[in-house]
Amino acid sequence: MIKRIIAVTVAAGFLGVSGFSQANPLKASGAGEVTKTAQLPQPKKVKPRPCYRHTSETKPTKRQCLKIYKAKRKRDSMKFPPNPTKADVAKRVPDWRGFVRLGRCEQPGYSKYGDGVNWSHSGPTWGGGLGIYKSTWYTARSPYKLWSGDKWETILVGDAIRDRFGITAWGAHRCFYG
Repeated sequence: MIKRIIAVTVAAGFLGVSGFSQANPLKASGAGEVTKTAQLPQPKKVKPRPCYRHTSETKPTKRQCLKIYKAKRKRDSMKFPPNPTKADVAKRVPDWRGFVRLGRCEQPGYSKYGDGVNWSHSGPTWGGGLGIYKSTWYTARSPYKLWSGDKWETILVGDAIRDRFGITAWGAHRCFYG
């Protein structure tokens, strides 16, 4: 326990200095000064709670939460995350809907996404929902399989191509803006 001495200067007549004894916790130190030895309250021990991302049923440890947090930060910093989702693409490409419009002009058709773009289309030298030329796909340095048919992967590659060559890399670039 931590003990601290708190010194209080008090006029001798105010507390009746003559009434101090050994049993009294107040002690006269002379010249009208009174000191009291007091114990400070100990801080309350806080039980570890799960981080805000977890429910109380899962009760992960702090180490587990930190591991999840670091993995999420690493994924967020990647240009081409593995198995991208709509949320991943929306963070990296705020105007991703423009690529869907571009895809409707370049490769109209049906897909599992129901947006009017044939994302899995492939030809001898070009393919994907955005009609990306084979060598242009490789210049984006994407780890994704060529024309994988995944909408979100194709949009991330399309954004990398737009960053390097501009939106005019597509013949139907006017569709991008609506």
